[in-house]
Amino acid sequence: MNLTLILLVAYLTSVFVIGALARRRAGRDEESYFVADRSFGTFLGFIGLASLTTGGSTTIALAAFVFLHGISGLWLDLAGALGLLALGLWLAGRVRREGAVTLPEIIGRYYGSRARWVAASLVLISEVVWFALLIEATHVVLGAAFGLSPMPALVGSTAVFVLYTSLGGQFAVIRTDLVQYGLMVVGLPGVALVSALAHSSSLADLPASVWSFPTSSSLPLSSVLALLVTIGLPHLVGSDVYAKILSSRDEAVARRAALLAALSKVVFGLSVAMIALIARASLPPGPPAETLPRAILAFVPGPLSSLVLVCLVATMQSSADVVLLSAAAVTARDLVPPLTRRQFPLSAARILSPVYGTLGLLVAVAMSRDVLETLKLGYSIFAAGLILPVLAAFLPLRRDWLVSPRGAIAAMFAGGGAAAVGRFFPSLVGNRDPVLVGTAINLACLLLSLTRRPPD
Repeated sequence: MNLTLILLVAYLTSVFVIGALARRRAGRDEESYFVADRSFGTFLGFIGLASLTTGGSTTIALAAFVFLHGISGLWLDLAGALGLLALGLWLAGRVRREGAVTLPEIIGRYYGSRARWVAASLVLISEVVWFALLIEATHVVLGAAFGLSPMPALVGSTAVFVLYTSLGGQFAVIRTDLVQYGLMVVGLPGVALVSALAHSSSLADLPASVWSFPTSSSLPLSSVLALLVTIGLPHLVGSDVYAKILSSRDEAVARRAALLAALSKVVFGLSVAMIALIARASLPPGPPAETLPRAILAFVPGPLSSLVLVCLVATMQSSADVVLLSAAAVTARDLVPPLTRRQFPLSAARILSPVYGTLGLLVAVAMSRDVLETLKLGYSIFAAGLILPVLAAFLPLRRDWLVSPRGAIAAMFAGGGAAAVGRFFPSLVGNRDPVLVGTAINLACLLLSLTRRPPD
């Protein structure tokens, strides 16, 4: 425990110093703070996207999912990788061409100021829930690392990345991503996977059902389709994903970064899935959410296990800082100015990260939900509320047909609302997957509002 604490303090100190050093460069204006002066080349763009899209979903949540469903649980990761692949092939250049700062700003250009405000509200709600997910995942890791209540370490580590995000904005986030991604590569595909493979002979003891793919008895086709919508589409259209795309130097960089991030996500996903399967075969039964930390403590030699656990904390923070910055951006640029009729000061925007960091921590403590359910809630609200209106805005169909602003607003409200309600009260959506129900409602609203573009 002492070595883990020493390594954790060393890591937190280093990323705080990096964030503090970026403070002056990030303080020039909003473009500097939120999209790093659009200065990312291919390497930094890839590092930023890969760090963001690994996070809690491709580590703690994926290990739990594979533990429960066998290799068909890989769809939790593959869905996101397919979303990034589609982003790189079709949309990344188009998004970068917009030259916006936030996703709601793009929506506002096509559907008007009211739609922009509604979109920003949905983004903010989703970001807070995603932040709570990352806090919960970090709580699981720290609990395994210290073997007692990890709350002081959780609060301390949260305070550090909230502060460096607040001080240095996107410049601080991308520079800490370099450290965090390096730790992720060393800790997961490196040390943890290699150590787990020494116990791979136990895989022969697993039941045949574990190897069922692409579906399984516990993950039928309908569930796989739901994952493609719930997880895949937010990687194609996502507020924090677009923050990285919009920080790219040009369209070609944005496309390459997305394609490389898709490859990275597959590598991490396969590594975590193998560790989870070996843990299922070798370890006594335990909570699925604790599969990855338990495997690390069981398979990795003592001193190295401390390093890998700190690498997992870095993995959570590499996503959490971008989530906070995205929440701050939509508040400062999309939510508050229409209400106050004045520009939100950058000095005030810096304060938003600590505010939302505190709120996310309180939500995580109060929700008492498991990691997988929190993951589904955050993605469901976003996927069912925002993605189809954004895709409709980018489709060539707009040359002949238009979705009315009222239709887009109704689709966002109805789709996101149905998905959120369905997560808490499944009977209200007929016990069907809430995100599929919400997405279907969203699509119906968009289709009903289609009007033919008047001739020029």
